[in-house]
Amino acid sequence: MTNVGTTSSPELLLAPLMARIRARDEDAFRELYDLTQARVTRVVAATTRSPEHSAEVVQEVYLYVWLNAATFDAVQGSVYAWLLMLARRRAVDRVRHVVRSNLRDQRDAAESDRDVPDVADLGVARHEAGRLRAALERLTTVQRDAVVLTFIDGHTHEQAARLLSVPVGTLKTRVRAGVLSLRQHLAAPAA
Repeated sequence: MTNVGTTSSPELLLAPLMARIRARDEDAFRELYDLTQARVTRVVAATTRSPEHSAEVVQEVYLYVWLNAATFDAVQGSVYAWLLMLARRRAVDRVRHVVRSNLRDQRDAAESDRDVPDVADLGVARHEAGRLRAALERLTTVQRDAVVLTFIDGHTHEQAARLLSVPVGTLKTRVRAGVLSLRQHLAAPAA
């Protein structure tokens, strides 16, 4: 009988504190914090595994309690259950945020490394672009239009055929002939 009374006694203390906290009683809030913070901190620390993040999450939990004490419903569960649920959710949210942030930082770092082109690569790219422009100029107008629409502008064969007002088969023939001609021009040694 004594065990039952001692296990529920913290909860018997907490429920009236919540009613006083709803009425903005700061002493009740301090008392609730003193009675529960060790358990809340353990739950948060087990999830975040970071003292800095744990301290911030515990602070967020108790700020939420102060601002939203009216949302606590004793019918739904005990004060401890409510606090620990808040603590777990906030801790998991923090871990997810940190993981997403780290992944974003890694991706941004990788992209910034790739974004800096080598000067030699730029020279080669300009030279190749010039050769491609010259090879495109050697195509017939209908071949050039078909190649540009499908390969450079990114239209599907159907879209390009509609734009040029030709059957899809005709467009494909023009693209094939244009690409073959481009290969021949580009395969020739640069002068």
